[in-house]
Amino acid sequence: MTAEELIRQLQTLPPETPVLVEGYETGCDEIVELQPLEVFRYPRAQDWDGQYQTDGHVRPRNQASFPAVMIRGRRGHLR
Repeated sequence: MTAEELIRQLQTLPPETPVLVEGYETGCDEIVELQPLEVFRYPRAQDWDGQYQTDGHVRPRNQASFPAVMIRGRRGHLR
């Protein structure tokens, strides 16, 4: 999803609607920050891996990194 797609979907909601993210193990948390990242698509992601990885992960030679943003909740650092 791009920023434009997210904005378009959010504009359909009443302004007072809470926007939440998944909690650490159960439930939901409030959003606390947008974290800019440099990522690349991870084509061999296992079920427990994210579809995108940061440059700290082994990047295939044919995969270029690009800027993205991650929406983080209160406990996002624990994931």
